[in-house]
Amino acid sequence: MKRKPYRYFLYLGLRLLQALVSRLPRQTALSLAAGIGELAFFVARRERKKTLEHLRLAYGIEKSDSELAGLGKRVFRHFAQAAVDMLRLPRLRRQELEPLIEAGDGFSILDRVLSRGRGGIILTAHLGNWELMGAYLRLRGYPGALVGRRIYYDKFDEFLVSLRLSAQLRTIYQDAPAREFLKVLHQNELLGILADQDIDRFDGIFVPFFGRPAYTLTAPVKMALASGAPLIPTFLVRNGNGYRFLVEEPIEVQMRGSREETIREYTERWSRVMEEKIRAYPDQWVWMHRRWKTVPAAGTIRESLNVGDSHTGG
Repeated sequence: MKRKPYRYFLYLGLRLLQALVSRLPRQTALSLAAGIGELAFFVARRERKKTLEHLRLAYGIEKSDSELAGLGKRVFRHFAQAAVDMLRLPRLRRQELEPLIEAGDGFSILDRVLSRGRGGIILTAHLGNWELMGAYLRLRGYPGALVGRRIYYDKFDEFLVSLRLSAQLRTIYQDAPAREFLKVLHQNELLGILADQDIDRFDGIFVPFFGRPAYTLTAPVKMALASGAPLIPTFLVRNGNGYRFLVEEPIEVQMRGSREETIREYTERWSRVMEEKIRAYPDQWVWMHRRWKTVPAAGTIRESLNVGDSHTGG
């Protein structure tokens, strides 16, 4: 990979930012981050352009240009504020997190799944604060690991992995052998997967997402078939200055017709849940990601849209 010296200075800036937000009162850091996020919306022109283009692709004529611009600005503000809590992970303890998170009955669902002894596959998205959610689960005593993408710059990657380790959450890279993932489930632990992005180097299929065919990973369903563990759509979304922990009813994956048909049916099913949550909290998803980057062959476009026509709605 070509050396890019500026990345080291970005890394130093990140460490300085962590030192700053770790020392400031949380509310002060959040207020500062909100201003930085709004500034970034205007300064980071490339990311702003992608965000607004993708919002338009998703919502079509449902929203005006001014509505999308306001939504885009809130997206930048949200992720700046979410970064505050992520950077503070090394100093966070369970007693500090508890008042910030409205848990509802989410833990009773996880306990029910784990009582069966086959583990559970936590399916989440780049929505809300997924890093904080992983830390929260570990601090609540739930064992497990996160399937993570290796970051292009080693120092950034090491930094993120160390943040997770500070909350006793270990990372298994996406390109690890399948047995590493299955081992977690066979030990009756939780395996967290961020499954909402277009990663064309791994097996996937096209399923409807905001009315457009989106290349979607099939690994979650394949792991569920191999292990007997259910898919558990789980999210931690911002709620004022705190968060709400959302756990959907588990999706029990069972063979229905051929293996190919089964994989398509359940991939569609969990992808619909992702879309529903993103529609509910549109200012908390990574719209700067190129979700529709991979394009299906011309002959498969109609098929990939028609498969879920009766379910897309909204």
